[in-house]
Amino acid sequence: MIVLSSVGLSFLLYEDQKGIFERKGVKDQWISKTKAEMCFGKIQIESLRDNAIDRIVINLKSGDGKAIYTADVIENQFTQQTNYAPIPWEDGLERLQRHYSPWQPKFPIDSDIDAIHVFYGFDNLTPQEIDEMIEESNRSGRNVVIRDLKPNKRVVGISITYKEHGGYKLNIFGTTKSRITLPDHDGTTVKQAAIRGVEAFYIFNNQTSQLIWIEEDVHGKALQYEIIGGNMSEDLVMKIAKSMN
Repeated sequence: MIVLSSVGLSFLLYEDQKGIFERKGVKDQWISKTKAEMCFGKIQIESLRDNAIDRIVINLKSGDGKAIYTADVIENQFTQQTNYAPIPWEDGLERLQRHYSPWQPKFPIDSDIDAIHVFYGFDNLTPQEIDEMIEESNRSGRNVVIRDLKPNKRVVGISITYKEHGGYKLNIFGTTKSRITLPDHDGTTVKQAAIRGVEAFYIFNNQTSQLIWIEEDVHGKALQYEIIGGNMSEDLVMKIAKSMN
C-alpha cells in the first residue's frame, strides 16, 4: 500500500483512492511512500517556498551537489541536494549495463534509441565533515552552512532518448528519494496513477508530460523511473510505461 500525503492540505490518500490535484498557488506538497515501516522510496512534489534550502536548490547548476546544515529546524537538519549532470554515453546500452549492474531495469518495447546519457553520483558527507559544519554554525552564528559534495564515478542513473512519438526520455535512477519543485503559476496538474500495482504521479501542463514512479526489479532493488515527453497524451505515456519489460 502506498500513502499520499499533502502537507499543505493536511489529508491522506491511499492507493485505492484516485484524484487529480490542480495547483492553484497553494503551498502544497505530495509525498509518495510505502505505508509499511520499510519504505523503499519517496517522491516529494511541492511548490517553491521561500526558505534557505529552496533558494539553494533553484540555483543548483547541472553537476552541482550541496550538503546543507540548517540549525533552526527540528527535522532534517542535514540534507544533500543534487542536480545530476547528464554525461553522453557513446558505447551502447549493452556496455552500459556493466556499470549499473546488478540493476535489472525495465525498458520500453519496440523503441529505437536516439541517445544515451549517464548520471554520476556524489560522496556522502563523513561524520567529521558533519561535525565541522555544526561547529562552524555555532561559531559563526549562521543558521545555514553549505558544503560542496565531491563528485565520484559511481553511476546513479541513466537517461535514454527514444526516437518514437516525437522523441521522449526515459530516466532511471538507483537513488529513490526525489524532490520535484514546481512553479506556482504554470498550470501544472498532478494526477495520481498506478503502474503494475505501484503508485505513480502523472505531471503535465500544456508543454510537457511526465510520469514518475518507483518499482522494484527482480532482485528487489528499488528503481525510480521517469518518462518525459512533449505533447504526449496521458494514454500514450501510460501505455509506454505499462508495456515496459
